[in-house]
Formats: sequence, structure tokens, C-alpha cells
Amino acid sequence: MTNTTIETTLATTTLAKTALPALAAAALLALGAPAAGAAELSLSTMRLKIDPSQTTVSGISSGAYMAGQFQIAYSSLVKGAGIVAGGPYDCAEVSPGGLAPAVVALKRCMDVSMGAPSVGDLVANAKAREKSKDIDPLANLAQSRIYLFSGDNDVTVKRPVTDATELFYKALGVTDANFAYVKNPQAAHAYITDGYGAACNFIPQEGEKSEYINNCQYDQAGAIVQFFYADAKKPNAPTAARSPVLFDQRPFVGDTSRTGMAKTGYIYVPEACEGGRQTCRIHVAFHGCQMASNLIGDHFAVNAGYNRWADVNNIVVLYPQIDGAAKPTSNPKACWDWFGYTGYDFARKGGFQMTAVRKMIGALSGE
Repeated sequence: MTNTTIETTLATTTLAKTALPALAAAALLALGAPAAGAAELSLSTMRLKIDPSQTTVSGISSGAYMAGQFQIAYSSLVKGAGIVAGGPYDCAEVSPGGLAPAVVALKRCMDVSMGAPSVGDLVANAKAREKSKDIDPLANLAQSRIYLFSGDNDVTVKRPVTDATELFYKALGVTDANFAYVKNPQAAHAYITDGYGAACNFIPQEGEKSEYINNCQYDQAGAIVQFFYADAKKPNAPTAARSPVLFDQRPFVGDTSRTGMAKTGYIYVPEACEGGRQTCRIHVAFHGCQMASNLIGDHFAVNAGYNRWADVNNIVVLYPQIDGAAKPTSNPKACWDWFGYTGYDFARKGGFQMTAVRKMIGALSGE
């Protein structure tokens, strides 16, 4: 997404194509899904055996901010966060001048025309959130694993923002051994793959179509999975064994006019996890702005690269979805809320989107 794209989205704040992958009926039934043409999967009826203590998250751009704030808020549950082209927790709300979060988001947490984020202020803000019990104890971060990525050609979320993210986490106890900061000299603002997408340094012009998935000959999903899980096995197949399927988000998202979330999301369940055959873990992958299913279909869920790693590592991958066509109309680019369009508590455990995703994890793990 370009700066102009984000500026349009944020300014209106302050200021589908949902494709069901072609699957054989037998495969759908094996997942507990109805036959073709029927309703989407229900997470609560999938009969999985999940170890919630190994839950991890990742995301790109607005999804990177969402992954970070979700992990900070629920650090007693979420053990790792992959932040691809994103910044530190609750960055948009931290401003000495009391500016609106959307303005801070654009001018300090993406571009740095107002200066880079203040790590001291960010840490103080997080501690205040902890004291008010809006987030889990920050002491949990000492055991958390954080993967951070920035491309030299990223003109949307500038390098000083990601540098501040590193300093923020380390100030709150994340050790060097549990922190990975990858800087790619060619990458633009996109999720990175080894073989799928646009050129590594591709930056779309305003109005130019982009999935924000770029091929840098780097398996970002694999790097994240291996960093999070010490026992991770490398896949021996170039693609996943199956396709992700749609699930019904409505029991979790509530009123879409408040949450901005889509009616359906995607989930990938490896064969080994079906019916509770083996104990599995959950990884939540958050798309970025303009990457939701009503804009690019299942391309992020299919091509990000997680699914083939999930096959050999017993990982259920959840791809929750925002809908740019849903109200609030202040989010036309289908961004996750990291700047306050759903309300003041967007980065706290009580936020609409935060609660929705937490409930999805609970449904899968039988909580």
C-alpha cells in the first residue's frame, strides 16, 4: 500500500470477491464442512486438539500492527509475533502533542515527518495499559519470540519506525536470542515470498493494482515458523497439500458496522490435525490493507507460504478477514484497526477486533 492509500484511509477516520477454493467434497466433509454450496465452516464444530500454549501470530503492514498489539495484549497466550513492515505497540495513540491517532499513525508510525516514535513514551504507555489491566502482564515478553522485517525499499513504513519497534520490545524484556530483525536490501512494502508475487522491489503507483505480496526469493513464512518453533521441520513439497477453506466469522465479529470485519475468513487445517488425530498449534496470519478477501480473494491465504509449513508441523493457520465494504466507512482499504477507527480500545483486550480473534482461537482450542 502506498502512502497516498494510507493517507486516504486515515484522513476519513479523523478527520466479494471471496473465493471458496475448489475442493473435493470428501475433503470438505473430512474437515467437518458441509457439502459444496452450503454454509461455511463453523470453527466450534471442527473437533481439533489444540495446544493453545504454542499460539503465534504474524502480519504485514496494518496486519503487522495488529499482530503486535494482539500479542502484547494477550501475551499470556501468544508466544510469538511476526511483524512485517510494521511498528511498535499502540504507536498511533502515543503523541506528546495530543494529536489524533490517525494523524500520528501517518506522520510518526509510517512516515516519520513528525519524527520517529519515542521508545520511552511507548514503553510508558504500555506500562500504563498493563496497570489498568487492558493488556496481559508485560513480564510475559521475556519468554516471547519476536520476528521483525523491514525492506530498504519500503517507502510506506520507514526504517526508523521498525528500528523503534526493536528498541521497544527489548526495553520490555525480549532478549536478543528471542529477537530476529531481518533487513532486506531489495524489498518494498509487501509480504515476502520465495516464488510468488510481484518483483521484490515493486512499489505500485496510486491506483495501480497490487496484492502486496512480492517475490524476493525469501521464504518469509518459513523463516517465521522456524524462528517460533524450535522443533520445526522443513517441508518436502513445493506447495501445500490442500487449500484453505472459508469459515464463518459472524459468531465472533458481532456487528460489522462496529468491527469492520468480513462475514467469512479462511482457515488451513493439515490432514494430521483433522478430527483431533494429533495435537496441533495455531498460527494467526493477519493480511494488510488492500489484501482482504473481498479485494484479492484467497491469494494471501494460499500464497503467503504458511500452509506447506503447516502440513509438516501440525499448525492450523487462521486467516481472519477485514472487509473494506463493511462499515465503518472510515476504513475503505480494509485495514486492521491500529489507529482507532473502531473505538478508543482498539489496541486493548476489549477492542472489537481483538476480542473477535481471541474468540476464534478459543473456539478452535475448545475454550
